[in-house]
Amino acid sequence: NYISKSFDVALEIINRNKLTKFINGPISKKHFLKGKTLGITEYLAKKTKKQNKEVVMLIFNKKLSVSPLTTHLALKNVHKNLSEKKIYTHVKLITNFYKINFNKKPKIAITGLNPHCESNFKDSEEEKIIIPAIKKLKLKNFLVDGPFPADTIFTKGHLKNYDVIIGMYHDQVLTPMKALFNFDAINITLGLPFVRISPDHGPNSSMLGKNLSSHESLTQALKFLDN
Repeated sequence: NYISKSFDVALEIINRNKLTKFINGPISKKHFLKGKTLGITEYLAKKTKKQNKEVVMLIFNKKLSVSPLTTHLALKNVHKNLSEKKIYTHVKLITNFYKINFNKKPKIAITGLNPHCESNFKDSEEEKIIIPAIKKLKLKNFLVDGPFPADTIFTKGHLKNYDVIIGMYHDQVLTPMKALFNFDAINITLGLPFVRISPDHGPNSSMLGKNLSSHESLTQALKFLDN
């Protein structure tokens, strides 16, 4: 279809001319991917043969960015897809992005998975995975803290202390992010051979032809690529 061919042409141009920037508009994952791939992030990882390596979704705003450890995954499968390696790679890629683009080492907060970072079961994800990963990252001098309960990390007292908040699943961090900044953010994929950027929202078919859609996120994406 048109979108698939557009991606193929764009990737061919990038490979042929060694370009480093890629932008796409809002896309309906349901109609385009038809359940074959979790999302556009994973689709591009597969197309660039990075499907066996970690790619990171970073929802970027200059005041605060967020990143879900798992992306377009059913909630029931989140706990099975958490690992120390995934957390470590996430923090490393995000830190490198901030160093390259802003010449700074970001301060990163990491949430827990369970309410209040507690579980009634032994060997919770916090104890097994998240806390050990944070300890290892601190030993490597990454600026990380946590795990924080997801219901308090987005309060004003915490927000002023961090550049990035990493959550365990999509809506855990994207919901408060959009409540805080609406569409004043962009979606950046880290870990690909190029910088891929898109608006931080999907399409809304109910707005088609009505001149109601916000262009704010797309404008921010274009401005970022122009820097």
